Amino acid sequence: MTETSTAGLAAFRAEAEEFLRSIAGGFAADEAARARRESDRIASVEELGEGHELQVERVRNLQARLFDAGLAWPSGPVDCGGRGLGRDHDQVVDDLLAELGFPSREVLFVGLHIVAPALDRHAAPELRARMLPALYRGDAIGCQLFSEPGAGSDLAGVATRAVRDGDGWVLTGQKVWTSMGHLADVGEALVRTDPDAPKHAGMTMFLVDMRAPGVTVRPIRQMTGGAAFNEVFLDGVRVPDAHRIGAVGEGWKVAGTSLGSERKTMVGDDGPVSPYALGRLAALVERLGAADDPVHRAEIAGTVASVVAMKAAAELPEGAWGSLGPASGSVLKMLMTRAVDRMAGLAGEVLGELAFTDSGEPDTHAWAEFVLGAPALHLAGGTDEIQLNIIAQRGLGLPRPPKPARQTTEARS
Repeated sequence: MTETSTAGLAAFRAEAEEFLRSIAGGFAADEAARARRESDRIASVEELGEGHELQVERVRNLQARLFDAGLAWPSGPVDCGGRGLGRDHDQVVDDLLAELGFPSREVLFVGLHIVAPALDRHAAPELRARMLPALYRGDAIGCQLFSEPGAGSDLAGVATRAVRDGDGWVLTGQKVWTSMGHLADVGEALVRTDPDAPKHAGMTMFLVDMRAPGVTVRPIRQMTGGAAFNEVFLDGVRVPDAHRIGAVGEGWKVAGTSLGSERKTMVGDDGPVSPYALGRLAALVERLGAADDPVHRAEIAGTVASVVAMKAAAELPEGAWGSLGPASGSVLKMLMTRAVDRMAGLAGEVLGELAFTDSGEPDTHAWAEFVLGAPALHLAGGTDEIQLNIIAQRGLGLPRPPKPARQTTEARS
């Protein structure tokens, strides 16, 4: 970083901090109310609890204030509400929001880090110019309509159909594991438009109005007790062709943009290995004196190693990945899930039954949600098996594994 850019970044931080401090009071009052409601809960998959409507409105309000002040997307293009600055300016704002105690913007994660990159790179100018500011201002909350009951993370098996109808398309099918689908205004939907084309060539991406007739969202209750995921039914949903993202038949390419962004963002400070979660875990280990117990020392060392490996990989510049470049997002995602597993394992080990028996003691049972939510991260953003295939084939150049031979009737009998 040059001296000029360092000075510029310092000036930007001063500007952002002055603005954020000027509006912090109102949000601090809301945050105190949230803290009273939710106690010391900590989650690996963030879920909105009771009274979430108020939380969503608070986040929309915060995002609008940031956007209008030019702080919602400092690295974004000027014509869409950004300022054309570097990504380190985005990090400055994120750091200040955390330092000053503003509410989490988790509800906006999918829209900003999965849907927006696809719109920015692939959408027609009119759709891009209209939707990017809406997402970054918090006027529209986005969700991702990729996974299906019969396809899971194998997106090439997507069966939801889109059929041309005049100047639009009619979508019919079912999606599943849709984070924030119950709150979303728009959904990025990967659907099949040509059933006769090769699997990867017959799909197209659309932006669906989640309030349109024919859209039904049903929550999926998880073992954490929450319902952050949903199944979404599309029953003859009409989508104008102007809401197509990318060319017809190029949905796989658009999905690659969204998934690459998602996997890399999951290792950031807004992901499950957040500074907040790490700080809570370190304080827990210290409070219980776990570092002095030889039984726990190996688990502590393994957890630290996993977190450090993930953080170090996340900071690698693009050119440092070599042949693994096309698979770097999958490598990061695998390192993230390993780190969360170690964190959840360590918390469960040092707390023992205290983690799962609600005695009312602070910082004990609160970890149950983190531990029980960790397995979901092996599915989010694509299963471990899918990530390993990507690393093997795109990163290491290994051949596809042979398909299991079909058994004949005689062999099965």
